Amino acid sequence: MPEDVNIGESSDLDKTVPYSRFKEVNEKAKNTEQELQALKSGGMTPEQQKEKQARDFLKGLVREELKAEKEFKKAQKTREEEEYKVNVDNILSVNTNVDRTVFMKFVKDNSDKYGITSVKGLMKLYKDLNQIKDDTVEETKENLAKKPNLPKSKGSHTNAPDYSGDKEKTYDQVVAEITREAEEQGRK
Repeated sequence: MPEDVNIGESSDLDKTVPYSRFKEVNEKAKNTEQELQALKSGGMTPEQQKEKQARDFLKGLVREELKAEKEFKKAQKTREEEEYKVNVDNILSVNTNVDRTVFMKFVKDNSDKYGITSVKGLMKLYKDLNQIKDDTVEETKENLAKKPNLPKSKGSHTNAPDYSGDKEKTYDQVVAEITREAEEQGRK
């Protein structure tokens, strides 16, 4: 290759550019043009653009998958709530003496406390606790109704004779009877 490159006329030496300088300026221009193209297309090289497209595609797939999973979980939760409601309705239809609002409050307050998740188990616990409560109330009422256990007096006679029939007798009859009993005991 020639050392000098002619631009225009070959006879004019002032217009001649050395090849090394031409090559340098030409490469700069090409690089500048590529950079300009890259900036116009988002500031990325073709390889970076492919990577970005791949990332965007994967992001879209992940979003779709997460959306599908969220919808599945929502549908599953709705289905479980419906099953739970049906189970509660079935249990309450069998146990007509249980008030729904009271039972639901009991479920809300105690299902986590006792670790019971089935409606049947919660109903059994509800009945058992209410039975214990009712038994305690009855026992307390019975205890309050009883006469208190007072200590016996030291002077009481448990084997004293019964004088309840003496009401209809006269004083002389009672004295005669006691005298006779005393005489009989004296003979013995």
